[in-house]
Amino acid sequence: MKINSKCKCVDLDLLNHNEFYGHFVFTSLEQSEGTTIGNMLRRALLSNLYGFRITGVRVAGVNNEFTPLEGVREDLLEIILNLKEIIIYDQNNTGQACYGLLKAQGPAIITAGALTLPNGIKVLNPSTHLLTISDESVIELAIKIEYGKSYILAKNQKLEGATDFIPIDSNFAPVLKVNSYIKPLPQDVENTNEELHLEIFTNGTLLPHQALIQARNMIGYMLSTITNMEFPCFNYKEIEKPIEKDRVPTNPPLEVDKTIKKTKVKLKKETIEVIETEIKSEKEKIETIGNREKQEKEKTNVSKKITPEERLLKRVTDMESGDLKGLGLSNRIIKALNKVNINFTWDLMEYPSPNLITIEGLGPKSVEEIKNKLTLFYEPPNG
Repeated sequence: MKINSKCKCVDLDLLNHNEFYGHFVFTSLEQSEGTTIGNMLRRALLSNLYGFRITGVRVAGVNNEFTPLEGVREDLLEIILNLKEIIIYDQNNTGQACYGLLKAQGPAIITAGALTLPNGIKVLNPSTHLLTISDESVIELAIKIEYGKSYILAKNQKLEGATDFIPIDSNFAPVLKVNSYIKPLPQDVENTNEELHLEIFTNGTLLPHQALIQARNMIGYMLSTITNMEFPCFNYKEIEKPIEKDRVPTNPPLEVDKTIKKTKVKLKKETIEVIETEIKSEKEKIETIGNREKQEKEKTNVSKKITPEERLLKRVTDMESGDLKGLGLSNRIIKALNKVNINFTWDLMEYPSPNLITIEGLGPKSVEEIKNKLTLFYEPPNG
């Protein structure tokens, strides 16, 4: 069932001309959709909306921001900080750069309202303090106003066509702050598990609902510019499943399935065409004989008597390559013997029995166990 999400404004405050407030609620959202939409809109509102700001200033007779101004109480750095606080509104929505002028004679307190601007360009906070002239000096300055987005540092300002202008930091974003939170809804409502609350604060150049609409359109535009998706890592690449080498099983005859899959992946400019060209499945019954050949053939006629030494040698050969585990010793005893280079059964047979008690990790019970195992091992067979 398709459900269209809705956005409604539940609160609006436009009393403060320099800070508009709007509270919006997105309803009919499935779980986790609110967080995704909220994060996208918040980033777009704070970083991708355009606005008007002062990007440079020029003062007559001043070449850099460290030069003192005659008759002015503030230095140029403080004046630049005051200029950054001015909010400029373009009523014509032209988006073109323009210039403003200020010429004043003291003694006087100069505010942003004293700026002379082109038609359609307005200062929203004219009471913002700029500078103070303490005597009858005359000060002249020019400002450059540009259209942009996000926050641009002074060192990154281009100021094309503006000579002798000192660049300043500019925050073009018309949105001051964005708060978002998720409010869960009762689970008995199908596919409407939560709602997104979005609080938007603007600087007065843009209404909250206008900022929200622009952010939505900006997200759609940024995604629409992604027209080509290329994946060169899949270009004419053939992937084959490795086949294990045949092994002769020791168990009764088994039914072995062999499947060979080949996938050819071919990349085109706009689409990826994956064709599985060949799948072969073959079943074979493999019968093998798991009997091992006898290492020695038994003699039917014994012409001579086998000595006890030969029988003892045969018993040693039948042990698992002389491994101490063949005696049935515990791992703790085997580790203790390995520390003194007793790694095989014959090493243990040659080691003096009285010296076993001196090996670290072996006690009287362990030595007794070793002697009992060796007695069973090298006891001369009857015969």
